[in-house]
Amino acid sequence: MTTSPGNDRRLRIATSVFDLIESEVRPFLRSGGHLWSRGSAGYPSRLRQMLGGLDVGYRVTFATSDAMRLPINERVVEHVIPIKRIVIEIVDPDQADPRSNNHRGPIADGPATSPEHLLRILDTLTQKCWVTKDEHDRLNRAGASFQWDAPEGDRWARYRKAGVAPLPLVGEATTPFETDGEPDKLT
Repeated sequence: MTTSPGNDRRLRIATSVFDLIESEVRPFLRSGGHLWSRGSAGYPSRLRQMLGGLDVGYRVTFATSDAMRLPINERVVEHVIPIKRIVIEIVDPDQADPRSNNHRGPIADGPATSPEHLLRILDTLTQKCWVTKDEHDRLNRAGASFQWDAPEGDRWARYRKAGVAPLPLVGEATTPFETDGEPDKLT
């Protein structure tokens, strides 16, 4: 069986991330560290940076009406579930921020047990949405830790709280807001 260069690259990045998790991050957590606090030793940022090499492969699948009126270079790409929350799911779902989660269990079969499992979690949780700068700011101010978490695993909670209404781009199958059972679509 042969694999494409893109798949090889994805697996190389996932393997590097997984190796860091196994060699440094999980031992740090076992010694009492946290990923959601200021005492996170910078691991969430470091892992986010490493995963950035994979992020470019994910298309924007949602957008707000206001963002679609802007030139593409003025739109802000927002991760529906913030990358930090995806990192937490990959490393240890019990590390979800207690300020916005009563239940801190897995939202996508985490924690990752292998580089391949890491990629499956990432593929499950990564969705992107075009928003305006103002909408992006509102999403980040929606509540305690909302800029880096998905409260109770609800990817659309901060959008609802911030009054930001994304719609799927044409051809996308899922929508956060449906009317009469039929999803609206942006073209």
